Amino acid sequence: MLVLVAQGCGPLALDTSSRGAIEKTARKMREPMVATESASFDEALFYLAGTPWLGKQDGAAPLDEREIELLAPLDGRTADGIVVEARRRRLLEVRSAVAELESWREATRAARRDLREFRFSEAKVYKRNRDFLDWPVIEFRIDNRTNHMVSMVHFKAVLLKKGDHNPWLVEDFDLVFFDGLAPGEYGRWRIDPKQQEWIALVDPHPDLEFAIEAQRLEAMGGLVLAASDWGVVQARRLEACEQTRNEIRSSETLALDRPPLPSLPPLALEEIARLGGEDDGQAGEGEEASAARAE
Repeated sequence: MLVLVAQGCGPLALDTSSRGAIEKTARKMREPMVATESASFDEALFYLAGTPWLGKQDGAAPLDEREIELLAPLDGRTADGIVVEARRRRLLEVRSAVAELESWREATRAARRDLREFRFSEAKVYKRNRDFLDWPVIEFRIDNRTNHMVSMVHFKAVLLKKGDHNPWLVEDFDLVFFDGLAPGEYGRWRIDPKQQEWIALVDPHPDLEFAIEAQRLEAMGGLVLAASDWGVVQARRLEACEQTRNEIRSSETLALDRPPLPSLPPLALEEIARLGGEDDGQAGEGEEASAARAE
């Protein structure tokens, strides 16, 4: 009797032994919550199981087997415990992304030192008429400050929005120096990009940044002198992941809309697709039930 009384007076916990038990205990868990607590609970359920609607209304469609399976690991956890578990997993996910990017950066540090000495500068984009269309031309200066005769450079031109880790536009180029570009030599070159969207830089937009960076240098015969696939895009992504980590640590949010995008359960991904208008209009009964709950 004392055990039963203690259980009845203790914090409410999720019971996943049956559909009815899940729904009943989830409703009871929500009863004492204030708005901020409910929002954190929604976010945690969405991240862990794709069911942020759980316990919100009596008229929701019953849980299906997949939903029960995703909720099973949360058995016996209080609302606070579920939120804590979501934060633990999300932080682990973000830290793993940061560690992976840092490892990538460190592994290419030596190569990037050589690539930085093959310097692109004074880059600009202008337009000229081609086949009755205004077409972009990219012009730049190269200074070979390496100790190598370079016969080919593979480089990337990137257009970014300030503060955004996702590039607005990226294009790869190969530039061949038939007589080689000797150490200390420099010159100006022009290239015609394939993507007309570069025309956006002809009249520079304050929200756009333009970068050109060498990714591989080759000598005669295809000998690779230096190569790295780390660049401004990857550096921006690392910075964004670090900001996400700091935001999670200093706030009550999981920052699910920040990089790295979370590894959400299938149910959550379906809901995102539905809300984003990506459904093909052929939703099955399970998807219709999910939509009804979300409403």
